[in-house]
Amino acid sequence: MLVPLALVALSAACTPTTPSPDPTGSAAPSGSTAPATTAPGATTEPGGPTAGASGALAIYYLANDRGDPKLVREFHKLPVGDGSPAARTRAAVTEMLDGRTAYDPDYASLWPASARVRGVSVSGDTVTVDLSGAAVNGEAGSFGANQAVQQLVWTATAASGKPAVRIHLDGRQVDELWGHVDTRDPQRRAPAVDVLLPVWLIDPQHGATVPRDFTLHVAGMVFEATMNYEIRKGTTVVKEGFITLSAGGPAQGEAKVPMSLTPGTYVIEVFDISENDSSRMFVDNHTVTVK
Repeated sequence: MLVPLALVALSAACTPTTPSPDPTGSAAPSGSTAPATTAPGATTEPGGPTAGASGALAIYYLANDRGDPKLVREFHKLPVGDGSPAARTRAAVTEMLDGRTAYDPDYASLWPASARVRGVSVSGDTVTVDLSGAAVNGEAGSFGANQAVQQLVWTATAASGKPAVRIHLDGRQVDELWGHVDTRDPQRRAPAVDVLLPVWLIDPQHGATVPRDFTLHVAGMVFEATMNYEIRKGTTVVKEGFITLSAGGPAQGEAKVPMSLTPGTYVIEVFDISENDSSRMFVDNHTVTVK
């Protein structure tokens, strides 16, 4: 049974293909706290997570992009045992498999609810993830099945720093998953433009508490390197404008914009504008508290 994707059309950034340590290169949230037991941490992506016994790991989820599931990402601070690539990968994939762990309720997982991590090992440039309870996923369809596998691949490569992921089921290598994905060879990240949402609100994360003066961190693959933002308090728009990124699509661009808000609860929304009808596309919105 799939976790339902009852999602707003959200977005994600294009990222390079070399996972070191998470190839997106966007800074992880820092200076903010979320009302969750696994609050956002202070490591960086792009820029590199901080090593240690526990750290903020990039966890990939799926959001609905006009009917198709596309990858989005959060940072979760999790125990990582000895901090080895295998331990980090086990922690990240375990978190990823349960879409309910996402801070943003618009994010979910397309893995079966029964899926669990049996073990993780690393050899050379490949991390092997052994799963149980994942042999059947009949509701995913072809695109959803491939996106679910990419969800695991992007999460595991981010955590391990290895570019290839071999998937085992119940201790054995399998030739295919769910009748749609060839798993005879190690899996690698698909091109970002094919699997990720085009706009990301990186920081603050959904549910975060931030000071009055904070930094809005965004990334995206957008035309002419321009995305838009709107900040609402209730139904009142208190700030709006556009943000110029460091690069235009299909390359990934990013930007950090200083913001100042009075105390209260706000919805921060970033999006692109359709050239056809001026509607909002690739909307990613997070609710945050300013203290």
